[in-house]
Amino acid sequence: MPMFPIFMDLSSKNVLVVGGGKVATRKVKSLTEFTRNITVVSPKITKELKRLIKEKGLRFKRRKFLRSDLKGKDIVIVAVEDLNLQRDIFNICSKKGILCNTVDTPQYCSFIFPSLIVKGDLVIGISTSGKVPALSRRLREKIEKTLPSDLEETLKTLYEIRSSMEKGIRRRSLLLKLSETYLK
Repeated sequence: MPMFPIFMDLSSKNVLVVGGGKVATRKVKSLTEFTRNITVVSPKITKELKRLIKEKGLRFKRRKFLRSDLKGKDIVIVAVEDLNLQRDIFNICSKKGILCNTVDTPQYCSFIFPSLIVKGDLVIGISTSGKVPALSRRLREKIEKTLPSDLEETLKTLYEIRSSMEKGIRRRSLLLKLSETYLK
């Protein structure tokens, strides 16, 4: 069965990323668009991840994962090659009710980390429900190329119009018409 897409406010969620390689770096980079409450645990990290941690004020523990790292966490991203560690973290998270994504191992995921397009407040998530992440990535790249360059400004303008009008059929009709006009 496919996964149900959910957009969640991460600003008050505590996120743990286990791993410090290229994949972990990519995940942290994406997550910083939505929260700074990120802790990275890994004996080694990439130069880019080191820069991100410093630049964004994230927490970093230079060591192997400990079970206690899960204390107070809402979401866990496991970006390590060790299948036993992936399984163990997923099982602990499942018992504690913590959302867990184990990169490239869908059977150890309670959610899928989609391929993301972020343009200000517009967020598009693309997923193959963990079946073929490379396809999600290619679709994201294709879609990004087709999006208007002024999309963020369009969103702001339409939001201002929406905020200035009373809820109802008139507002909905106008916004649908303007959205069609802006996106031609």
